[in-house]
Amino acid sequence: MALLTIAGTGAGNALGGTFWEDLRDFMDCVRTRDDVRAVALTGAGETFSVGMDLRWYVVRLRRAQRSGDISFMDDDVRVLQRAVDAVAACPKPVLALIDGECTGAALELVSACDMRYATRRSHFALPEAELGVVADLGGLQRLPLLINQGHLRELAYTGRTVGAGRAARIGLVNDVYPDRTALHDAATELVGEIRRHPGHVMAGIKRVLDQVHEDDIRRGLEHAARWNSVHTGADGLRRAMTSRLQGVSAS
Repeated sequence: MALLTIAGTGAGNALGGTFWEDLRDFMDCVRTRDDVRAVALTGAGETFSVGMDLRWYVVRLRRAQRSGDISFMDDDVRVLQRAVDAVAACPKPVLALIDGECTGAALELVSACDMRYATRRSHFALPEAELGVVADLGGLQRLPLLINQGHLRELAYTGRTVGAGRAARIGLVNDVYPDRTALHDAATELVGEIRRHPGHVMAGIKRVLDQVHEDDIRRGLEHAARWNSVHTGADGLRRAMTSRLQGVSAS
């Protein structure tokens, strides 16, 4: 099993900097390795990830505004989308091992994994609406394959936090374990079961399951990216992110 530990570029393993390129490169590498039969994503320390690194992204938005690049928001989100797509497209089974917080872009990321397992202290949220944007990294396209529309709309409309117990009841995670050690032990056992079967069969199962939804996911990603570019724009997103950061600092 190839284990990718998310260290992040900010507190709480916030996702920024080279993370997105590194993620895509990592997935591109393991997909061709015969010795890797499964991939697991986990977070460093006591948090899976708090989501997008807002400080990093605000700087990018300011640079784009100064350069007058009106296509930045459209183009940039597609770079991030491709990184998440690389997780979904990996022909090997991909597991998310979640301990602690998993919100925003992190929740969209794990929605691209084949299976999700969590500790009891884990919690989940999709708070993009608080920033005045539509979640655009695939969560709104892939989460309906995991949970029903009512639960998804509750998450997206309210941004409220869901604990591990409820996440398991609604199908967001496969199972919940007492702690990080038990979580990783269970993943090792699961991968042992996967290894009993031929790799090309696992790849075939994944391909057959995924191809039914690929066109809908692609169209949904395009629509979400365009919606945010038109209705929020780089300046609106920068101001919302800055306000959110100031609120966090004040608290």
